[in-house]
Amino acid sequence: MNSLSPSAACQVSIIVKALNEESRIAACLRSALAALEGLSGEVILADSVSTDATVAIASAMAVKVVQFSAVRDRGCGAALQLGYQYARGQYLYVLDGDMTLEPGFLQQALAYLQRHPEVAGVGGKLIDQEVRNVADKLRVAHYGALTEERSVAVLGGGGLYRADAVAQVGYLSNRWLPAFEEAELGARLLAAGWRLVRLPQPAVRHCGHDETSWQLMRRQWRSGRIEASGRFLRAAMGRAWQSQAVRACWFVFAAPLLYLSALMAGGLAVLAGGAFWPALGAGLAAAWGGAAGLLIWRKRNWHEALISVVGWHLFALGAARGFCRPAGDPREPIAARVISDKSA
Repeated sequence: MNSLSPSAACQVSIIVKALNEESRIAACLRSALAALEGLSGEVILADSVSTDATVAIASAMAVKVVQFSAVRDRGCGAALQLGYQYARGQYLYVLDGDMTLEPGFLQQALAYLQRHPEVAGVGGKLIDQEVRNVADKLRVAHYGALTEERSVAVLGGGGLYRADAVAQVGYLSNRWLPAFEEAELGARLLAAGWRLVRLPQPAVRHCGHDETSWQLMRRQWRSGRIEASGRFLRAAMGRAWQSQAVRACWFVFAAPLLYLSALMAGGLAVLAGGAFWPALGAGLAAAWGGAAGLLIWRKRNWHEALISVVGWHLFALGAARGFCRPAGDPREPIAARVISDKSA
């Protein structure tokens, strides 16, 4: 398993990652503890140095609370890997602090993995409590269309994984990724010959942030999460899962490709004896006009189409910035401390 965990293993470790979730963490942890009834298991809260009452609330419950030693180590990928460092389970459930596990799903997922030895991880439907922005709307549509068991490339929203499959691919989560940690894990598992499956049963309920689409993009830019796709792509270079990473990050290439097509139109005009700048302007108008028209037609909403166009630009810039950052070793242990341990 992982090098920092005790030798004695339990059946299921539920790893909860959280940062300043005092209003939600009690419900999250209660749902995790309830899911383990009748099983040999543990709940581990990986706290990202919360400044509210998250740790105090969790420390009063029958869970293990671990925390980064340094604020600079915060990150979605790092928090998940931090929990993994202490996990003893033969199976690992990944859960966010703003989610609650649906009763009975953990048992369903465990039974599925026991029946299907070729499957590394299984998830279910994520139920959004409220729909506030385009990202929420897309999730609702995605999970609403899930009516039967499906092989997938990523278990976004959490799921149950085999610890031995995770050990085979080296680590649970890349500590240097501020997002896309589940996509990177899925890419590594699929490249190693494992399968991931999503079941049509509800798995978790999600509260999320109370913010508009514009506020979400602004937060992602300020926090550095916008760089995650670039870091993901850099980590995948030369790996067996490189093509999977490119497919997962397709949106970062949308704006550059449209600009490239316009530039090529200008170059072709020059070769044909025409003027470059008028051809470039016409190419830009055609490329972005066509893209905007297609988005409006698909979304039936010009405002959401505008959000997509702006998002393509922001994610392309963020990806370029993230790609240029040096890549650290994802297996490097994370300095941490145990705040409380009432999980036994």
